[in-house]
Amino acid sequence: MRAKLIFPLATLALLCSGCASYSDSFSVIESDMAAQRFGAALETLERQRHPQRDRLLYLLNKAMLERMNGDYAASNRTFEAAKTRMEELRGLSLREQGQSLFINDATRSYAGEEFEQVLVHLYMALNYLQLGERIDARVEALQVDERLREITQRLPENRYTEDALARYLTGMIYEELDERSDAMIAYRKAYEAYRRYGQNYSVAVPESLKHDLLRLSQQMGLTEEMRQYKKDFRIERWMSADELAEQGELIFLLHNGLAPIRREHAVTVPDPASGHIVRIAVPHYETRPTPVTGARVVAGGAGAQAELAEDINAIAVKDLEAKMPAITARALARAVLKAQMAKAARENARQQNQNNAGAAVAAMAVEIAGLVTERADTRSWLTLPARIHLARLPLPPGTYTVKVDLLGDDGQIVSTQEYANMVIRRGAKTYLSPHWIPSTVTPPRRSR
Repeated sequence: MRAKLIFPLATLALLCSGCASYSDSFSVIESDMAAQRFGAALETLERQRHPQRDRLLYLLNKAMLERMNGDYAASNRTFEAAKTRMEELRGLSLREQGQSLFINDATRSYAGEEFEQVLVHLYMALNYLQLGERIDARVEALQVDERLREITQRLPENRYTEDALARYLTGMIYEELDERSDAMIAYRKAYEAYRRYGQNYSVAVPESLKHDLLRLSQQMGLTEEMRQYKKDFRIERWMSADELAEQGELIFLLHNGLAPIRREHAVTVPDPASGHIVRIAVPHYETRPTPVTGARVVAGGAGAQAELAEDINAIAVKDLEAKMPAITARALARAVLKAQMAKAARENARQQNQNNAGAAVAAMAVEIAGLVTERADTRSWLTLPARIHLARLPLPPGTYTVKVDLLGDDGQIVSTQEYANMVIRRGAKTYLSPHWIPSTVTPPRRSR
């Protein structure tokens, strides 16, 4: 009995020993990202150990670092591998589900949160747009629609069932391809999604989207709809489709900071029913500060203020809040199960012989293993930005140096970046989507 208990429990303790500190393994990578050393960050990522259960996370972080490094084609190849892995994990195996009930949630293969799965398609579309491959970007737009529909059907009560920025980008793609009806549908969905964002995440409808709805409804002859938008938005003048067609357009997206980091909150208390010590561990998010709250884009004497288009911080926190009842229930069920096992092991020791030291050690090993294997799942896609800001700037065709002022809370300039030789073509959209990461990104770990 002694050997049968000690060996598997020790093995299980080793299996999860690295799970609780997944986020801590990124400190060197984050430092390289903050210093814009994306190639070095990639090298560090490749040197790290990546268990099979964390393969999706490895692929997501690798793809994002490749994107930051300007290798959009390589980034999309890695994102494709990530999509394949997500499909493989659509249904967790019975073995993994049982193991997570017995050990902890981090023993399951990471399949990605719903918002992370949608953002894969958004970033692939952005990569294709950077490469000038509009048709491939359109394919990703279609997959956004499919994934959101699947999430809505599978999790109708989930807070995250729409992604406003993904819908908005989809509309831009369709409009540039002159697929006006599909563009209008996408803009409407983006508008409705942003209205819900206002309630759920305090993100307002971008002014640029309001102008898009007015312009396209006017172009398509949707007079009543245009009048309603005009009344709702209180906008009297907007650039018409004909006027915009004579120009090009700079689409600027700032990927600001890094997404929140998952930490563990654990309590170890005596169980009144059994007298044994039990441990409950659940995850929580810590947001990572960024001094940048907006941006101003200037080119050729024209300018535009970037607006908050996606708050990944807020989405992640609210998504976890919605899932906490189920996470807590699983943690409590594990605590009960482990307490029962510890009680059974002690009863077995007493039955064998009160003075049998080996049986007592085996019983103690069961109880200790129950404590050390109770860990929260702290895994998440760590290279995502905290927020995404968007500006749309119509410009006459030509080659420009684009100046971007990154702004703080008080409107003061935090940093200025310049991008030379940006080509604006008549009737086309040019995408500029840099990542900005502050020098201090991860707060010191606090015990909770």
